[in-house]
Parts: sequence; C-alpha cells; structure tokens
Amino acid sequence: MSVSWKVFRILCIAQMTLAVFFVLSSVINFLKSFSFTAFASIITFLLVMMLSILAVNILNNNFPDTPVEGKQKKNFNRLFLLNFVFLAFIFGFVISEYRTLATVAMMIDKNIFELPFDSLINLSTYVVLLIFQLIILYGLFLLRRQLYINFMKRKFEFEEKR
Repeated sequence: MSVSWKVFRILCIAQMTLAVFFVLSSVINFLKSFSFTAFASIITFLLVMMLSILAVNILNNNFPDTPVEGKQKKNFNRLFLLNFVFLAFIFGFVISEYRTLATVAMMIDKNIFELPFDSLINLSTYVVLLIFQLIILYGLFLLRRQLYINFMKRKFEFEEKR
C-alpha cells in the first residue's frame, strides 16, 4: 500500500475521532433543548463518521484489486451521495460559528482573529472537519477508481501462460 493511502487511512481515523466528538456534543445539546438543529447535527456527524468507517473498511478489505460490489457498493453509493447533501450542513455550521464570533468581536471592537484562542477552537474544528470531509470524498472517488483499474489489470490463474 502506498504512502498516500496510509495517510488517507490516518486522515479517516482523525475524521472519525472529530465526528465522534461532535456527535457526543450534539447529543448533549439535543438532550438540553429538543431542537431540529441539534437533531440535524447528530445525523450529519453520524453520517460523516460512517463514511470514514466505510473508507477504512474498503481500504482494509478491498485494496489493492477487489472492486466494491453488492451490499458494500449499495452502502457506499448511498453514504457517498448523502454526504454531499450533508456537506451543506457542515458549511452551515462553519458560517454560523463565524457569524457568532464576528458578532462577539464587533461587540468588543476587535477583529475576529484577535479573539482569544479558546473562542476560535470550535470554528477551527468545524473548518478542519469540512476540509477532511472534502478530502475523504475525493479520496473515496479515487480509491474506487483505483480498485476497478487494478481489478481490470489483474491476471487470473487461468490466463497465465505456463
């Protein structure tokens, strides 16, 4: 396995960790106040986590030359498409957090990046999560294509000349 796929696996594990953190905080928020936003964030981050788990699973079980087929293909297609939809929610979380921080910064008459570091942690974590999600979606596209190409190039035992 090449270094790029090992880095991709590490990135997926980091994404899973971030998603678990956000799922837990969303569940706590949902239990405090039953709101649609809290429920949507639980679903969004669960799907982000599931896509990361699927990516690691495909790397472990299918790499280098087993194409994604059957139930795994159906789950892959559904999660892949749903995560494009939920990218909009993650963008919304980034924009919402930025607006909140901009309002706070305006109240104290400072630039948003002059705020204390601990107030920027949530925004920066959402941005990292968004970037990782875009990388994972692109990486899964490349991985699936690579698996198919490797499968088509593979020589079977009956094709080899003796």
